[in-house]
Order: sequence, then structure tokens, then C-alpha cells
Amino acid sequence: MLTRLVRWSFAVGLALTVAACGHGQVPALKERAQQAWTEVQNQYRQRADEVPPLVEAVRRQAPGEREVLDEVMAARDEVVAILNADGFIAEPERFRHYVEAQRRLSAALGDLYETIERYPELTGDTRFAAHLTEFQRREDRIVVARSDLISAVRAHNQELRAFPDGWVAAIFNPDAKPLTAFAQAQLERPPVRSHQ
Repeated sequence: MLTRLVRWSFAVGLALTVAACGHGQVPALKERAQQAWTEVQNQYRQRADEVPPLVEAVRRQAPGEREVLDEVMAARDEVVAILNADGFIAEPERFRHYVEAQRRLSAALGDLYETIERYPELTGDTRFAAHLTEFQRREDRIVVARSDLISAVRAHNQELRAFPDGWVAAIFNPDAKPLTAFAQAQLERPPVRSHQ
């Protein structure tokens, strides 16, 4: 009788522990990370769409800076090609190529900012200055989106490692794995701008 009571108490205790665990958290946290990743991609896509008008405005005022402008456009075209490809997040090599392409574009944009500062007629043009300010705000939104992504990935991965939540999640959702590809999405730092 005592053995049955101990077994029954253990079963009830285990059931309460499982019920108290947030095993439903893992799918919700994964969804949050996927939404954050979508926002990062959206911000990068919008940045890529805004590059050609910016480059064209600089080209009109500084046609001698062809090398810098061509480098920005080449880096932008590479990013667009990757952003338009499906499934690159699931393939480590393609994802690494994506990260490198974003870094090249950011470096090229950094060179573009330096070029712009050498041309007072550009920085003095109010329409161009407004366009540049809006473009730089996009860069800031990218930083925020990446930060949100990193936070969401960390929360998901920590939940998988936590005891007993991770074990419970493994039982109820055996496909749950750490989001390693998302975790790599720390990507590049934005170009440093010396003017505002």
C-alpha cells in the first residue's frame, strides 16, 4: 500500500511539474525568432532598395567617384541576389555567403559616406541631406532588428537548455533544436558615420 502511495504521489508530482513547465514556450519563442529574422530580412531588403537612388544622387554630383559607386552597386546586387533566393538560411554555406555579402555592402556604404563628406555640395543639398538622413535611419533600424533577433534566439536557445523546461520541450516537441543559423545572424556592425 505504501509503495502504491509513493508511486501515485510521484506520478501526481511529475504530472504537476510537467503541467507547470512552459513546454509551450519553445514553439512560441521559435516563432518570435522567426518573426525577428523576417524583420531583419525586411530591413535589409529595404536598405538594398534605397541604395540605387542614393548612389545616383552621388553620381550626379561626384562623377569622378565611379570606383566607390560601382563597388556599392556591386555589393548591393550581390545582396539582392541572395535575398531573392529561397532557403539560404537552412544551408550554412549559403548563409555564410549572405553574411559576407551584407558585410561587403556595409563596408562599401562606409566608403560612400566618406566620399559624400568630401563633397560639400552634397551635404549642403537639403533634399540629398534629407534622403541621406532617412537612409541612415534605415541603418539604425537594421541594428534594432538584429538586436531583437539576437535576443529572441537567445531566449529560445536558453529555454531549450533550461531544466526541466528543456526536457519537457524535448518530450512534447522532439524536433526542437537550438537556432544556430539564426544565432549567426549577428552579422556586421553598421558603417560608422562621422556626421549627422
